[in-house]
Amino acid sequence: MSNFAAYKLVKLDLDGTPRPLSNPELKEFEKHSSGVCEWNKPLTSVTRQWQKQCQLVLKKMMTQKKLSWAFNEPVDAVALGIPDYPQIIKHPMDLKTIEGLLLRGTITTPDEFTALVRTVFRNAFVYNKPGQPDGVRECAEKLSLVFEKEIAKM
Repeated sequence: MSNFAAYKLVKLDLDGTPRPLSNPELKEFEKHSSGVCEWNKPLTSVTRQWQKQCQLVLKKMMTQKKLSWAFNEPVDAVALGIPDYPQIIKHPMDLKTIEGLLLRGTITTPDEFTALVRTVFRNAFVYNKPGQPDGVRECAEKLSLVFEKEIAKM
């Protein structure tokens, strides 16, 4: 048996007695407080507001091609000739994979989204040394600043 207990919205009458909201009162509440009422919408049919914001943050990063080129797709260690990558990076992550997880509803909280994006940059910092000719680390530094700035707005 689940420990989950549903919340019930109540209204206090003038004498202080709580009573359940009527259907018209509930509809009115949902209409004027849609940001608070996301919980009332099925995850499968509606993209939650935070998911939309996360998608916009991803789009902003992924369209900055000069900075995001190394992070938009999974690292192909064989094609890039870096056979030690899987031994060094235990949790590979890229922006396209995060986008897919977000769109499928696999990412369930903004904190999870933030942690996954930070994993992309952490991997870049761990594997790429400063000053390498490909500039991956420098791109990660700049793009992570863009990310942190956008996340702070959420």
